[in-house]
Amino acid sequence: MTDLEVPDHVSNVEPDETIDNRGRGCANGIARVQRALTDLPEDAVLMIRSTDRRAKTEYPQLAAQTPHELLGIESERSGLLRKEYTTYLRIHHE
Repeated sequence: MTDLEVPDHVSNVEPDETIDNRGRGCANGIARVQRALTDLPEDAVLMIRSTDRRAKTEYPQLAAQTPHELLGIESERSGLLRKEYTTYLRIHHE
């Protein structure tokens, strides 16, 4: 999946679990994400909140390298210079 194919709005999706990685780099929060991907059941939705701009590239790469489905990445300003990203992944186990 390329960056152009990532939806920037996700509607009517209720997450089964939320990981709040705001204020952490993607690399620092990836262990929490990996644990949730393993623990959640098939078809569950994981929502990941982040302030790291690499979320727009790293989570699509994660989805491309695993059976999980990237539903979209929303972004919004949370202050003058800060942007927040909300990523939605649907869990699929092999």
